[in-house]
Amino acid sequence: MSNDFEDQGEEFEGQENQQLSAREQAFLNMVHQRKVVMEAAKNGTLSCMPGADGYADTQPAKNMVSGKLYHGADLLFIKEHQKENGFPTGEYIPIGMLNSAKQDIPDLYIRKGERGVSINLSEKIGEKEYDRNVRLFNVAQVNKPAALKQWVEQQHQKEREEYIEYGRTQYGSKWQPPEPKQKDAGPDVICTSTEPAKYLGQYLAAVSLGSKFKVSPEQAAEFAKNMEAVVYEKVGVSQKTGDPVTNPFSLAKISNEANQHCKDAIKDARIEAQKLEQPEQKLEQQQSRGVSR
Repeated sequence: MSNDFEDQGEEFEGQENQQLSAREQAFLNMVHQRKVVMEAAKNGTLSCMPGADGYADTQPAKNMVSGKLYHGADLLFIKEHQKENGFPTGEYIPIGMLNSAKQDIPDLYIRKGERGVSINLSEKIGEKEYDRNVRLFNVAQVNKPAALKQWVEQQHQKEREEYIEYGRTQYGSKWQPPEPKQKDAGPDVICTSTEPAKYLGQYLAAVSLGSKFKVSPEQAAEFAKNMEAVVYEKVGVSQKTGDPVTNPFSLAKISNEANQHCKDAIKDARIEAQKLEQPEQKLEQQQSRGVSR
């Protein structure tokens, strides 16, 4: 079965080699991802680096169909793609879902010359782990972004209706699902470490919380230096050329470690926020009881 979008939108460095295995394609994807991320780190344009105001770009990049946020090194890579192309939002859609949308929007297409971004996903089924390479396009790269967004909303509505229908078969005809809670911006996250995994973990925490990530220029420069040393660490020597050999998956390893630090950073940020709120709460309680200071 042919891919309706297979000939539209260029892959990095040309079309994907269909003869490569998923693992081989993952290797090439990681080589490219490492190059893009590290060049952006050196240039100071990587999303986790501070802007002129001392804060990093913590606007998320997300799968516009599932609503899930991209995380780790994938987030850095996708955000750089967004920034390089000047796209207003970080809304991305997998090529497979674009094909599904095209069934309902026949004249939908990726604009000529647009380049997608590929990420590698690992899935564990039973005892085996499988690599899956996914090509993504920003919503701004299609000819009808408004129509695509409307289609996505329709899919969400269908899912909600199916969810309600199922719930009513379980809990009665009057059952209604709880209204989704509005997420308020979380407390600011202040950079306290330039060790790559910890620095990225704090940045990812700010993205997850919808808050700000404050970093000094000195911290950012030290992080970039440390990141380069780890990512390009020599792991051997090429028998053919004698050149140093590095592991492109080292960036993924740092990313995995950062995800754990992210959880810790979220907890720490919330604890600090509670400490700041306690004096205000105490003052409000005193005022409500008519206690003067």
